Amino acid sequence: MTPEAGWVPDTALIITGGAVVLAVPVTFLVARWVAKNVDHGEARFDTRNRDAADEDMTK
Repeated sequence: MTPEAGWVPDTALIITGGAVVLAVPVTFLVARWVAKNVDHGEARFDTRNRDAADEDMTK
């Protein structure tokens, strides 16, 4: 329908629709960037399944 026929798009609806359309691609772009650029490190555990990087390993 055209605006002349009495249908006027709601601004909030247009903004929400645009956000929904962009949400998935932007999420994957950010996830790929984080996976490539953020140092995730590597956890090492001892035989008791404690973090080997802990300072106090005597207990």
